[in-house]
Amino acid sequence: MSDDGVYEISRPDTRRSMALLALGALVGLALAGYGLFTAQGTRSRSVPPEAVALVNQRPILRSDFMAQAQAQYTMPFDELTIEQRTATLEDMLAEELRMQRGLEIDLPSYDPDVRAALVAGVELEVSADVVAQLPTDEQLRAFYEANKAKYSTEGVLRLRDLVVIEDGARDHKAALAAAKSAIAALRGGTSLATVIQQYRLRDSERLMNGGKVDLDDLFEFAVAAKFTPKLFEALQPLNAGDVSEAVEESDGVHLVYVLARRRPLAQGFEAAKNAVWSDYKTAAQARVNKGNLEYLRNRADVLIAPEYAAAEGKAHAGK
Repeated sequence: MSDDGVYEISRPDTRRSMALLALGALVGLALAGYGLFTAQGTRSRSVPPEAVALVNQRPILRSDFMAQAQAQYTMPFDELTIEQRTATLEDMLAEELRMQRGLEIDLPSYDPDVRAALVAGVELEVSADVVAQLPTDEQLRAFYEANKAKYSTEGVLRLRDLVVIEDGARDHKAALAAAKSAIAALRGGTSLATVIQQYRLRDSERLMNGGKVDLDDLFEFAVAAKFTPKLFEALQPLNAGDVSEAVEESDGVHLVYVLARRRPLAQGFEAAKNAVWSDYKTAAQARVNKGNLEYLRNRADVLIAPEYAAAEGKAHAGK
């Protein structure tokens, strides 16, 4: 601006230069943005060849669409009408929209079913290669040899679990003495029915079925589930016709009489091959998932409350 108040555009002016530069930058950004969002191939203009639709730029793959349509109508894709294909696509669009909404509201953080499905999906994705691999006979045989004790037939038992009746006329000490006398009588050849009557024994409620004493053959694992470890241990050396030592339990003094027994038999590799294959796969998946969890744990920022930090650290170190 001149001394007489007239503005002269030919004279240098710093504020004018900065304003023009800023205006030019804004115009450039506007043109670039317009070109970006209207150019061919962007999400608002086209769907990639491998997809049938985009939902918020997430593709619904053509292969998934064809597989779902064929499964939904149980007929080849080429034979489906345009109405059937469109109905399948609408179902997939609805599913994708709901899935994205679930992620948007962080549904996995508070819905246990969604969390469980998500965890299972990650584990399946991590172990997909393991599942797809076919182990060789050499690998299976090596696994069998390392875990041979695991592969045997199930043991079968038929038995009576008897308890000495305790009442006002017989305290625990007397019951223990009666149990020892009953055991001696059974080992001496007295019949079970006579011993039950003479020493006032009753069947425990651990082997009842429908309110009656279960005298059928039972798998050993089923008996183990019903017995305490102490009582099941007393049963281990017994064969058909044997009776255990007296076992003091919370509900009285027990003695176990074995009517029949078929002990577990070790299985050879060929007989156990299917079980070995399944266990081999399970062990391989467990190793892969453990390694993936360690990787995720090491790259995550995990903070533990002070009262649990020390114990959790020991537990994590022991894994």
